[in-house]
Amino acid sequence: MKHTAQRDWRVSRPSRNKTRFNFDQTTALGGLTIALFTYIVYHFIYPLIAKGLLW
Repeated sequence: MKHTAQRDWRVSRPSRNKTRFNFDQTTALGGLTIALFTYIVYHFIYPLIAKGLLW
């Protein structure tokens, strides 16, 4: 077995920002997904429901 140094992926000293909300990649992807879903609903699905074509 090959001996390697153990990597610690945790940050030793987490930086404290002045803002409480940390904007990271996951937050950006989640916001983009919600925005895209809202766009699809209001521009494609809602007009079909309003015209009575979907239900």
